[in-house]
Amino acid sequence: MSTGPTPTPPRPQGRAEAAELTALRLVATARRAFAVQGFAQVSLDALAAEAGVTRGALHHHFQNKAGLFEAVFRAVDAEIGTELDAVYEAQADPWAGMKACYHAYLDLALRPDRARILFRDAPAVMGARAMDILMNSGFATIVEDLADLIAHGRLRPLDPVATAHLLNGAVMAQALWLAGCEGGTDAQRSAAHTALEAVFDGLTLPPFATQSALDAFLDSLSEQP
Repeated sequence: MSTGPTPTPPRPQGRAEAAELTALRLVATARRAFAVQGFAQVSLDALAAEAGVTRGALHHHFQNKAGLFEAVFRAVDAEIGTELDAVYEAQADPWAGMKACYHAYLDLALRPDRARILFRDAPAVMGARAMDILMNSGFATIVEDLADLIAHGRLRPLDPVATAHLLNGAVMAQALWLAGCEGGTDAQRSAAHTALEAVFDGLTLPPFATQSALDAFLDSLSEQP
């Protein structure tokens, strides 16, 4: 006979918590299926069975297969964002951190289980909205960081919003190109990274030009109405 404390019975699971766990299980199951089979070949009946839910429960959480796909798409995008945060934090210099994130994005997003979802199926399933979501992911933070780098004379005195669109567009164009080549060869990936670095070089001010560029930028701001 045990003389230890009486074990605490497990807390009953609330309906909201159970619903959230079911949705997460469906997304995880669907992600594996979409990555391996592709959107067109995935069966909702098979997904529901594998996730241990009814077809009706699946439709309760996600209206249709496209809705479930979008949930998977957003989950993959968020996962990459978390990984990029770690890449950025590992760099002591903010401009080095931003450049490292763009380079890392190509490698992280082009992982085979992600690339099929993000770049091969999403445009057909979600239309232009898929690219809008990817382009706008973390956009406000990028603009803020660019504005700070410009204000400190690290980068050419360009509009930070326009510059953020330039950089996001550049990396997305490379990702779409490589995804269309099944991830690309080593030479193609190297060429993509080299091209990105050339874009960064075009934005970066050499040390001897830093103060003059900063003065010119501050003067332009003071002249604005």
